[in-house]
Amino acid sequence: MSDIADRPVDAGPAKAGPAGAGPAGPEDILVSEIFSAIQGEAALVGERQVFVRLTGCNIRCTYCDQPEALERAPGPCRVEATAGRRDWTVEDSPLAIDRVVDAVGILWDRVPHHSISLTGGEPLLQGTRVERLAERFADRGWPVMLETNGTLVPPLKRLGGHLAYVSMDLKLPSVDGERVASDAQATFLDQALASGATTWVKVVIGPDTDVDEFEAGIALVAAASDGRHDPVEVFLQPLTPFGDATEAPTGRQVLEFQERALRIHPRVRVVPQTHKAIGQL
Repeated sequence: MSDIADRPVDAGPAKAGPAGAGPAGPEDILVSEIFSAIQGEAALVGERQVFVRLTGCNIRCTYCDQPEALERAPGPCRVEATAGRRDWTVEDSPLAIDRVVDAVGILWDRVPHHSISLTGGEPLLQGTRVERLAERFADRGWPVMLETNGTLVPPLKRLGGHLAYVSMDLKLPSVDGERVASDAQATFLDQALASGATTWVKVVIGPDTDVDEFEAGIALVAAASDGRHDPVEVFLQPLTPFGDATEAPTGRQVLEFQERALRIHPRVRVVPQTHKAIGQL
């Protein structure tokens, strides 16, 4: 498999959707959902955010719980009208970037929010379009969090100045079923830290997680943290069964993996997907 980080950005989907291949113009962006909810993962767990779920992903993790956001093609987009009420309207995606900003603003003004989550899919797959969108958010004083699989370095370099937070996944082939290059992820983490955004790393662990692979991943984060006053925080996320991933790690396995990680790196917490426990999207 080729290095994922070298795959083209803004190149259009592999299969053309019903309205053609990719966004209609530079001011349009593929979106599947816009809504207000409680962040359920990692460092901002429990915070209220406006979620903008962009469409398209460059990898296919076995446990992915957003299959509707994987294909980079036109389709329906659910837009919440009232923050937290799930009173959806359905629009045709791609949406104009101005329309996305307006939809976020309606939710933002209704309830105090901590930040905006740009999620997916993989937001960076839309490159310059997501840069324009994040810039519009930042210009309005809305803090932006990027949730990313940590594989696409060039668009991150362009986007970094508009981000307040980066939540980066560290991909383990034994869990994800993908071959994400570890050197590409190391470069991505270095770039995220260089951007000045508060950055943390999330590692999904499953019942068959390879120990050597896991420890190498934690060592990667430790190396990126070397010399920093504030080491990068690692969040171990026990796999939530979904799709082809049918089994979660045991409690004993979770304890053992945290122990292994703490011997390598000082900042490791275990946080499951809490939003699922409380019935959130």
